[in-house]
Amino acid sequence: MKGILILLVTLLTLTFEINGQNFLFIGEYSYPSTESFTLLSNYDRAYITDLNIVFAKNGEKALIGVSSDLVPLVRISGKLIIYLDDGSVIACSDQGIQDNVNGVAISAYYLTNEDLAKMANSNINMIRYSLKWMQMGGNPLYDGNYTASNTGESKTDFTTVITDFYSD
Repeated sequence: MKGILILLVTLLTLTFEINGQNFLFIGEYSYPSTESFTLLSNYDRAYITDLNIVFAKNGEKALIGVSSDLVPLVRISGKLIIYLDDGSVIACSDQGIQDNVNGVAISAYYLTNEDLAKMANSNINMIRYSLKWMQMGGNPLYDGNYTASNTGESKTDFTTVITDFYSD
């Protein structure tokens, strides 16, 4: 009986560890990450979809990954601005960590310890991001700034997500 109990506990532990491993993939790189969360697009055109976000780690550095279902020639690039519920603003510079695979544009931005502290104390309200058509001449259907909000049924308490993920 004791052996069965030990085996059961071991299997449950391995199951939780295997299921708990998420990754952010961009190009040739992968970063351990949280699960994906959806922020609702504030744009009313079908070709600009909701924004998905994950929090990831690159060694000791924190990242936020953002992605959206778009056409293959579009990238999320430029500054990423995170608006918090308490009125704080976090501006993330473009580090050139971006890709578009199967029509999903994805980019990652580094977060400082100060950024993480702000997000641990106040929830994400909205994220502003920029889309860029990658062929010469651009495309007015996509080029521009857009926002996505942490509202509705998909509203997430990111203060808990950040505290839990980066406390390891």
